[in-house]
Amino acid sequence: MPDVILAVLVFAPLAAVFLLKCNAALGFLSLCASFVVISFTNIDIKDLTKNLSFQLTSSTFSLIILLVPFVLTLLLNRKAFSGQLKAAFHYVTAICSGALLALVAIPLLGESARLNFANSWAWSDLQKIQTAIVIAGAALSLVIIWFSKTNLPAKKHK
Repeated sequence: MPDVILAVLVFAPLAAVFLLKCNAALGFLSLCASFVVISFTNIDIKDLTKNLSFQLTSSTFSLIILLVPFVLTLLLNRKAFSGQLKAAFHYVTAICSGALLALVAIPLLGESARLNFANSWAWSDLQKIQTAIVIAGAALSLVIIWFSKTNLPAKKHK
C-alpha cells in the first residue's frame, strides 16, 4: 500500500501537467517555497496548533501549507505551453515535482504512517536519489522560466 501512495504522489503532478498543460516549473518552485516556509516555521506552527483550539495537528497544518500553494499554482497556470519539446521539459519537471512532493510530504505524516514507508523499497530508492531530483527539478524549472516568452500585448502606434 505505501508503494501505491508513493506512486500517486509522484505521478499526480505529471497527470495534472499532461491534462491541464500547467506550468510544472512554477509548481516545482512553489513546492520549494512551501518547504522553506515549513522548515523555518516548524516550531511556530507547533506552538500555534497547541495554543489555539485547532483540531489540526502541526503535521496536518504543515501538509496544508505544502499542498495548497502547489495545487493552486498548477490550477492557475493552465495552458502554459504548447509544443513537444516544451511538453517534454514540463513532464520531466512534473515528475521531479511529484518526487519532491513525496519526499517532503511523507515525513510530515503521522508516525504510524511513516513506519509503513520504512520497509518500502520504492521509498528507499527515492531517498537515495533525492539530491538528483532536487537539482534536476530546480535546473529544469529555471530553464523553463528563463526561456518562456511572456504574452505581452503588442503596443499600438498612432
